[in-house]
Amino acid sequence: MPDLVLGPAALEQARTAMASEARRLPAMIDQIVVPRAALGELASAPAMLDALDQVVRTLDGELGAAGSRLDGLDRALDAALTAIQTDDRDAAASLTAA
Repeated sequence: MPDLVLGPAALEQARTAMASEARRLPAMIDQIVVPRAALGELASAPAMLDALDQVVRTLDGELGAAGSRLDGLDRALDAALTAIQTDDRDAAASLTAA
């Protein structure tokens, strides 16, 4: 398999996208509202609300974990970009006259 060659611009674009998604995913839980009044006087309303609350808590944890993983990817891409830029700077410095 040939080596994968990515330029700094492509890495920066991917890093920016990951950083944005790392913040967006955990915040998605704010869009979920359990419809407490919609169940009215149903006998099963308390059980349904408990189940929905559990779904929301689980989803909150999963979205937080996904955001954390994307944050880690953002940091890894940033480290790769920094390493490439450092190597490029060192290579350019080695080619200049002393």
